Amino acid sequence: MKEKSWDEKAQRVKPHQTNSKKQTSAQINKFLSGVETVVLEFENTCKGRPSIEKLREVISSYDPNANPEDEAEQAQPEAPKRPSVARYFTEFLNDEGTANQWTTGTLQIWNAFEKHMKAVVKTRSFDFFNDDGINAFVKHLRNNAKMQENSVQKHYLYLRWFLKWAVRKGYASNKEIGKVQPKFKLVDRPVIFLTKEELLKLYHYEVPANGTKVKLHKYNGDKYEKVVHDAGALAKTRDMFCFCAFTSLRYSDIAKLKRTDITGDVLYITTQKTHDRLPINLNKFAKEILEKYKDCRFPDNLALPVITNQKMNEYLKDICELCEINEPITRVAFRAGEREEETLPKYELIGTHAGRRTFICFALSSGIPPQVVMKWTGHSDYKSMRPYIDIAEKTKAEQMAVFEKGLMQ
Repeated sequence: MKEKSWDEKAQRVKPHQTNSKKQTSAQINKFLSGVETVVLEFENTCKGRPSIEKLREVISSYDPNANPEDEAEQAQPEAPKRPSVARYFTEFLNDEGTANQWTTGTLQIWNAFEKHMKAVVKTRSFDFFNDDGINAFVKHLRNNAKMQENSVQKHYLYLRWFLKWAVRKGYASNKEIGKVQPKFKLVDRPVIFLTKEELLKLYHYEVPANGTKVKLHKYNGDKYEKVVHDAGALAKTRDMFCFCAFTSLRYSDIAKLKRTDITGDVLYITTQKTHDRLPINLNKFAKEILEKYKDCRFPDNLALPVITNQKMNEYLKDICELCEINEPITRVAFRAGEREEETLPKYELIGTHAGRRTFICFALSSGIPPQVVMKWTGHSDYKSMRPYIDIAEKTKAEQMAVFEKGLMQ
């Protein structure tokens, strides 16, 4: 078969073509469709990455009666079968992952999206994603995956990104694809950060020895005891979190911070997320933490002890509970159309990223101009800073009320 007889986009032989064995395009395309069906069925049940030998075995298992050599010539050529959506996803990850320098964590998010997408689209082509198909995907996320509306919206945006890529590459012909706009019931989640008093309490907290029973108060007033299990990990977690809160660094940045990144009173970091090289002025508190570990030798000449993000989040909740950072916080969300509300103590909601939020909120509420804070944090626009600016304005209003009350007493 000559190259000009092959339809690259459809991955089939063009109509009304014949090869050297006198096999028509209809016969050849029927054979290719049969092989593709067998491979897709195998892909849906396969766990892990199959070997070349296994793929050959699967392909050879295709019914030989479907081989075009044994097919009678058909009067009318068959319309080529459109390739399934799933077969293009690996190419999408390679293209967009390389262009955007996606990290392992980002690829894991896309892999989770792929599973949900395949559960809906199965072996269908891009034609599936009309109004009904996109709404079916959103319905699957809500009813089958039981996602909250914020997560449903994120996965919808991932789908739109994938579909726009497909149109750009010529794999999908519908120019309206990805323009469907489902309605989402979104509620702004509270920004979790530590107040100045909470941060300093955590910073100065002396972790008791292993096995120590600490008496605590729940946010509802009840008393109880908690046993300290790993004092060393809790102390390291306290220092790493506070360093984030004193410098605005993310966990991903502090986990690879080297001693050579620090020159005098300035820390230079190329951020993991945005790849910006930022100079950050070190304050007294950040320098005290670095001084504490100056004689320690960590792998790869790291400046601070590194605990995995997952473990650090666990320890962070424990040490914040020991510090009785237990202000009740109410969160509202929608899941499958139903309103959900829960009230939890702050320590249950604290994660490593709260350190960066703490820096931003305290800097803004202290009167530092947003454009200066953005130089430290690497934010490129005011849109991403807006929630923090709103918090800072609210804090200033509350403090002015305290000031006014003091004058009136």
